[in-house]
Amino acid sequence: MGPTSPEAGRTRGKRPRPARTASAPSAARPASAPSAARPVRNARRSRSKPASRRTRVASARAPAGRALAVGLLCFALWTIFDANHLYDNALSAPFGTRRTVAIEILRPLAAVANAFGISGPVNAADSALGRGGAITSSKLPSVSPPPPADRVRPPNDADIYGVAPRPHTWGKTSLDDGTGTQRVVWPPPIAQPTRAHPLVMLEIGDSIGEDLGYGLGDVFSNDPRVRVLQKAVIATGLARPDYYNWPVALEADLKKYRPGVVVVMLGANDDQSLSLANGGAVAVGTPQWDRVYRQRVQLLMDEAVAAGAHVLWVGLPPLDSPAVNSAFAIRVNSIAKAAAEATSGVTFAGSWNLLAGPKGAFVQYKKVNGILQQIRYSDGVHLAPYGWDLLASYLLGPMQQAWHVQLGARPLYKLG
Repeated sequence: MGPTSPEAGRTRGKRPRPARTASAPSAARPASAPSAARPVRNARRSRSKPASRRTRVASARAPAGRALAVGLLCFALWTIFDANHLYDNALSAPFGTRRTVAIEILRPLAAVANAFGISGPVNAADSALGRGGAITSSKLPSVSPPPPADRVRPPNDADIYGVAPRPHTWGKTSLDDGTGTQRVVWPPPIAQPTRAHPLVMLEIGDSIGEDLGYGLGDVFSNDPRVRVLQKAVIATGLARPDYYNWPVALEADLKKYRPGVVVVMLGANDDQSLSLANGGAVAVGTPQWDRVYRQRVQLLMDEAVAAGAHVLWVGLPPLDSPAVNSAFAIRVNSIAKAAAEATSGVTFAGSWNLLAGPKGAFVQYKKVNGILQQIRYSDGVHLAPYGWDLLASYLLGPMQQAWHVQLGARPLYKLG
């Protein structure tokens, strides 16, 4: 005889327990009957154990978890579908960390929604309902949280920013003009970009410049011969070097990246007094303001050209907000255009006619590739995704004409 299992040993010599049938349930037997004792105990043992507290809690949590998951999914879908309106509201919020975080999250979501056509029905509904009207704040603040310390340097009396354009040591300094004579050429001509030696494009500016940077990133995303560096910073400009010193920031970027070209778009935050090195200020709207602002524009251009980079200065489009209007944009554009025409290696490219409506007015919608699309946000300042891609596509022409190169990128959108 082979070994038996422990279970077999425990059951040896015991009577089998009587089977319960449907015709004789234990509950029907008298409680005092001796024969009912064992069946009652068996009935108690045969009942399933009550669910533990942990099991009950887990069961209760399951529907709640599913409801939470569904709620989060609905919220995510709503955020994507209504990303344009949410981004519009974020732009109108007071400057601060919350506004900055909201813009950085919602801007790419708005771009995705527009790229896939998700935002079309919502944009149309918002327009019909009158949502996204002009911001109501009387004046947008010109200062937000302090920028990184390495981008700030107090101005001094030596020059208006505390930094002057310096002669850099990289880049070509002379070329053979075809007769065997060496002549200085500055900035050096841009070589035809290749995969092995791509054109480095540094893009700087304020929040509108940031919009353009997104557009340039989209347009050149499939061109391995161009590398776009998006270095614009929101809430910056040339009026407050004590807050953000653009020539110092540009100097650092020029040394770090050594770009062949610098694209600049800024000025919407500069409708205010200009802070001076001696602690004073120049009131906006005065001839002195125009003179000092021209010096600051010229300083940025000279700094880039001194580093051997060509500059494309992009003019402001029509503006219509409580903080800044088209009259100021025209003033800034005229100053930048005059400085560009007087500086070798700098080209001014306007955006006004491209983005303006009838009679040069600010408009939110224009026909793009045959379809009415939102190109500007209702804050009266910023570009919507179709707007920044439209502008970047348009700039391909001025770039190739000014730099005498063939770029592999193709326009994503065009008017009409």
